[in-house]
Amino acid sequence: MRPFCCRGPAKRFGRFKNKNRIVQRYCCTRCGKTFSEQQPLDHLRVDHDKAVQICKLLVEGLGIRATARLTSCHTRTVLEILRVIGEKCDSLHDKLVRNVTTSALQIDELWSRVGIRQSRTTPDDRDRGDQYTYLAITAREKLIVSYHTGKRDYVNTEAFIADVEQRISGRIQITTDGFSAYPEIIRRYLLYRLDYAVMQKLYGSEQPDSANPNRRYSPPACTGVNVQILAGEPRPDRICTSFVERANLSVRHFNKRFARLGLGWSRKLENHRYAISLFIAAYNFCKIHGTLGTTPAHGAKITDRPWTIEELIDRATIC
Repeated sequence: MRPFCCRGPAKRFGRFKNKNRIVQRYCCTRCGKTFSEQQPLDHLRVDHDKAVQICKLLVEGLGIRATARLTSCHTRTVLEILRVIGEKCDSLHDKLVRNVTTSALQIDELWSRVGIRQSRTTPDDRDRGDQYTYLAITAREKLIVSYHTGKRDYVNTEAFIADVEQRISGRIQITTDGFSAYPEIIRRYLLYRLDYAVMQKLYGSEQPDSANPNRRYSPPACTGVNVQILAGEPRPDRICTSFVERANLSVRHFNKRFARLGLGWSRKLENHRYAISLFIAAYNFCKIHGTLGTTPAHGAKITDRPWTIEELIDRATIC
């Protein structure tokens, strides 16, 4: 064990017991400073069972204040657990979801609000207002291969597609919506192993609220679909965005920060990203998909069986 003071040799210097386990203490033989071995949850002073309970509530769609009330914790404690485990789940995803082979990939982006409304922000305010979560999901295994949260612009789209390119192996068929930044960036990173189609849905004109107030919060009716082949020879039966749009529904339903017309929206972008990392890790490794009968990670042969939330946290802390 190397100390953090002068990097000299260290010796054991007793032990103590906290709420979770017995912790080994060490002493630097050069300067005499003492320190403890690293804790699984980065020195969080909360029971491990309590942290697991908080994560279970968060991935089932409860907000921060509701989780704090049900677990008798302070909201800052819930946010700190979200930060620690969200970071570790992001590292776990980055390590395990690699070299994925799949027949088709669907890409879409999901709107949310952070801090304030977009109309009240400035062009230089990149951390507040409208934020979009990019998702790439495999059509067969329903595995979320990559995700990225930021503004819906060229820079964030490029960062997202670059991450997708590193996680997919072999030739791939991709379907996206009509966002103008996708074609150039996708062809730049994946051109020599790419079958690419754009599927853009066409909607009718919306009726005024006074004419039909019952449809005030309903989307306009879909009148048709426009498909464009932009690279390779994609199979027509695999040109689809329905699976990623269904994944968008799961994210919005099981993450309070995506709920519209409510108070659960995120106040800080970093907490928003931690919540997304925690949910996607639970979605890939813990949640049983109704079509597959198992988790997406198990279906993609990344794990040998479905995990529980406890096992997800244990695996993430040692990743």
